[in-house]
Amino acid sequence: GSNIRVDTYGWEVKRVLPRINEEINEEWISDKTRYACDGLKNQRLDIPYFKIDNKFEKISWSEAYKKIFNKISETPSDKIAGITGDMTNMETLFIIKEFFEKTIKSKNLDSRPHNYYVNSGDRMNYIFNSKIEGIQESDLIVLIGTNPRLEATILNLRIRKSHIKNKAEIYSLGNIGDLTYPYNVLENNSKIIRDIVNNKHELSKKIINAKKPSIIIGQSVLKLKSSIYIFEELKNYLLKNDKINDEWNSLNILSKNASTVGSYDLNILSSNNGLNITLDKINKNQFDVIFLFGQEDLKFKKRKEFIIYIGSHGDRGAEMADIILPGSAYTEQDGYYTNLEGKIQKAYKASYPPGEAKEDWQIINEISAILKRKKLYATRDELINSMINYLNLHKDKRKFQIPKYNYYESSISVDEIDYYHSNSVARASKTMSECKNEKINLNINRVED
Repeated sequence: GSNIRVDTYGWEVKRVLPRINEEINEEWISDKTRYACDGLKNQRLDIPYFKIDNKFEKISWSEAYKKIFNKISETPSDKIAGITGDMTNMETLFIIKEFFEKTIKSKNLDSRPHNYYVNSGDRMNYIFNSKIEGIQESDLIVLIGTNPRLEATILNLRIRKSHIKNKAEIYSLGNIGDLTYPYNVLENNSKIIRDIVNNKHELSKKIINAKKPSIIIGQSVLKLKSSIYIFEELKNYLLKNDKINDEWNSLNILSKNASTVGSYDLNILSSNNGLNITLDKINKNQFDVIFLFGQEDLKFKKRKEFIIYIGSHGDRGAEMADIILPGSAYTEQDGYYTNLEGKIQKAYKASYPPGEAKEDWQIINEISAILKRKKLYATRDELINSMINYLNLHKDKRKFQIPKYNYYESSISVDEIDYYHSNSVARASKTMSECKNEKINLNINRVED
């Protein structure tokens, strides 16, 4: 959620600079945020494509829409699925949700390319409740399955400040490398969580005695077999010991992607018990048509599926597609995003999409018009007003059934993070590729030494 200024010359983004926001990034941004912007001009999709004999051929928008119309018209609704992407803005997410519910009448839509457990019954279950700025007040920080230096650079800076100024004690389940501050390493095993919640670990007393403890749970934890136990039992433990109250909330989920919290707010989830039913069916090849809305991280063995990709870059999602519809990058369209602490922020259009590419929400609107002879929304403002109304109506009305769970012993590790290639823009950046290669060479030289 770092606040930035984007400078352009014609279509190209030439420079990204920080904007001061004391609550989030202060006057800082990470080097990756600053220097990955050259990826916005590389590997761009600027015209629709159709795959023939395993090769992509350029086609017109009208031809692309006609092929999509024919394919969806012959496919039952329950055989159509969709996965949204990691940098999709909220108005696009909302019109995708409306498209699936009203136009094609399918329930098979999710925002998660992995089996992350999400308790969507209460907003505090998936946001960073202690606040980015508030972490500096914490006197005890526990990292569970997360590396904030790689997953949230600005937050890591705040944790460092908390250690220096507030003398906060920091613990991590497992050695996660250099975080730029010292921390105590605990065994990276789920039994540590069990011991903590049963008051059988040294941390139990420290959490109870701390004035403002912060428990930070990474998304790596939320796809473990023991994820439900870890999350629900830790939450219950914090509630029981009054560490979740009106003045301070110790429960924190560290989301890795820009669109994660916004998609959960809009309930782009395929179940009301935290499980990813859509992904399970995709892995079992139970769908005939799959929409990838800027989704680059979905991994499954493709068989007969007809894949429609809507996005800005020729990346992983485009590679497996049968039809490609060129969309816009985040700098080329206005868009709302919700940051990891649940704060809605607006990004303003700084450039425009290349070639024949269109804004993402517009593409969904036009597909709906082709299928139903009526657009979902007449204007962007109408779409935004509808989205805001939805958020206001549903912020306190969420049906959720916590599934039955048991304790499973398992190691708690942080997913391998390709820091310099963490999204499609960064992977297209020559600067980020050079940084990655330099890091690899540095590691090789260290081993040789």
